[in-house]
This record gives sequence, C-alpha cells and structure tokens, in this order.
Amino acid sequence: MVKVIATTKGYIGLVVRELGEAFELADELWEDVKRRPSWVRLYGATDAASAAPAPQTVAVVVEVPADWEELSAADRRALASKISGSEVKRAPEADKIIEAYVEANKPAPFADAPAPQTVAEAQKANGGVEPDWVAPGATQQVAD
Repeated sequence: MVKVIATTKGYIGLVVRELGEAFELADELWEDVKRRPSWVRLYGATDAASAAPAPQTVAVVVEVPADWEELSAADRRALASKISGSEVKRAPEADKIIEAYVEANKPAPFADAPAPQTVAEAQKANGGVEPDWVAPGATQQVAD
C-alpha cells in the first residue's frame, strides 16, 4: 500500500476524499499511470511539482449576439478583441474572428439520429395492426 495525500477533492474507493486528506492506495493502482488518480501526491513528497496541483485554465465564454453583423465596426472590433484576447484593429479581421468563433461553437448535429420511420413501420414495431386501407391514388390491380 502507498500512502498519498489528496491535492484536491476527489472520489476513489467509494469514498469522497477531501483536500489534504491522507489515505492509502493499492500498489497496483499507484504503479499503473493511466489508472492512478491525478489529484494525489505521495505522502512524503516535498518537491514543488508533486506538492502543488497543476493550475487549471478556465475557458472564457463570450456571448455573441445573433445579430452581430449589424453591430458597428467599433463594437465588432471590441467583440473580436474579447474573443481573441488581443487587440483587433481592422473590422474585416474582426468579422473573420467572430465568424470563426460562432462556427466553432455551433452545437454538433445529432450524429447518431435514427432513420425516419413511416407510420406503418412505427405501428408494426409497437405491435400494432397495420391499416387495411389503401392510400387514395395508389395503383392497384383490379380483377375482372
């Protein structure tokens, strides 16, 4: 067993571990780099890399109005500067930045959508009875 300290709040072994809590991990879990929790350090470790958790970057979310193309050039440049994090001086560059940001943040389409179904297929799938009528205008053979 390896004695470790939690560098952030985490969940392991069916228990929520608090920041700074000391506990033990199984040797095979500690030796497997993929399964080892990233939020723990060895109990006796004193080096700065293992003592402090890695800083986490927070993504900045910028709200782009639906009618951003109708904004003034100065407002579009300010919006593009906020998105890119650096000053944008020309309106055409700002338009490209805003357009790319809007395109990148579009929700992905429902990729694994089921194929469309007819009413008859849906009724059959649910165990219902297929209709016994024929749609108007459908061709059918007539016996003499």
